[in-house]
Amino acid sequence: MTYDSRIQLPVSFSLKDGRESRIRPTTEDDARELCSILPRMHDESEWLNYMPGEFDKDERWERNFIREQIAKPTAIMIVVEVGGKIIATGGAGSLEYKRYAHHAEVGLAILKDYWGQGLGRKLMELLVQWGRDRGLRKMYLKTFDGNDRAIAIYDSLGFKIEARLRQDFRRNDGTFGDTIIMSLNY
Repeated sequence: MTYDSRIQLPVSFSLKDGRESRIRPTTEDDARELCSILPRMHDESEWLNYMPGEFDKDERWERNFIREQIAKPTAIMIVVEVGGKIIATGGAGSLEYKRYAHHAEVGLAILKDYWGQGLGRKLMELLVQWGRDRGLRKMYLKTFDGNDRAIAIYDSLGFKIEARLRQDFRRNDGTFGDTIIMSLNY
C-alpha cells in the first residue's frame, strides 16, 4: 500500500538493540491488538492524551476508526511490529476542508519497552516524507513540556515551536504543564 506516496510499506527496520521490526499500514484486523496495547501505552506515558486507566475504546470502535482513516486519501495509519506483535503506532491526517487541506497533524505512540530504540525518529521520518509526497505545506504536532527526547527528535527533523499553551494539560501527579505546538513547513 502506498497511501498516494513514494513511501512503500512495509519497511523493515533494525532497532538499536538489533531486533528487527516491520513498519506497515494499519488494517482493520489490528483493532483487537491495538485495543490491548493502547491502554498500556497511555498508562506508561505522560506524553499521550489519555491519563492512566482512561483509554476505554473497544474493538468495534477501533475497527470503525481504522476503516474511516484508511478510506481517507488525506490520512495514513501505520503500525510497527516486532516478532509479529504491534509495539508502536503512528499516523497523520489532514482535514478534508480545502481551507486546511495543506497541512496535517501527526502523532505516534510506542510501548515503553521500545523507547530509545530509534522508532520515534523512524516513524516521524516516514510520516514527514508522506506529507512531503502529498504536497503538504505544513505538518504539525502537539507535545508536552518535559517530553525532551521527543522534542529533540522533532527539532532535528525541522519542526519548530509555534505556540505554547500554558498550564494546558494535567500531569499524572495532578500538576499542570504546557502543551507545545510544533510545526514543519515544507
